[in-house]
Amino acid sequence: MQIRPYKCVYLNYQSLEDWTKACDILRCNSDFHGEPRNDCAILNIDSKHLICVRIRGLFKCSILSREQFDIALVQVFRPSSWKPFTVWDGCQVYDEVKELKFILVESLVRGALMVPTFDGPSGKFYFDDVVDYDMFLRAGN
Repeated sequence: MQIRPYKCVYLNYQSLEDWTKACDILRCNSDFHGEPRNDCAILNIDSKHLICVRIRGLFKCSILSREQFDIALVQVFRPSSWKPFTVWDGCQVYDEVKELKFILVESLVRGALMVPTFDGPSGKFYFDDVVDYDMFLRAGN
């Protein structure tokens, strides 16, 4: 078995807004222009809440039968019970869980923007669903 790390994945998806094809470039790099960068994504899983993850590692695994798999080491965000001082319609707050999991890269839907809270405890993030209309629809609005 051979495992090769890489730092970037091109994530192709179909927009829910107009059904056109689009692409997100997600990075997992300890030194991206002098700063660490670990992008976030939405995970394709059957749940009543969106499941977001932070990508901590990307790997291409080749097994003896010459099959290749793209694997991501991710940190999961879970819906938080913490409420901000000002709550708005559709406000989604997540906790970044410390445990890491391996998933197939093909189970990532598209990139996501997780915004750290400034008025709350550390490890709390807002899910930004107004990046574009496709994300707005994916968030269930």
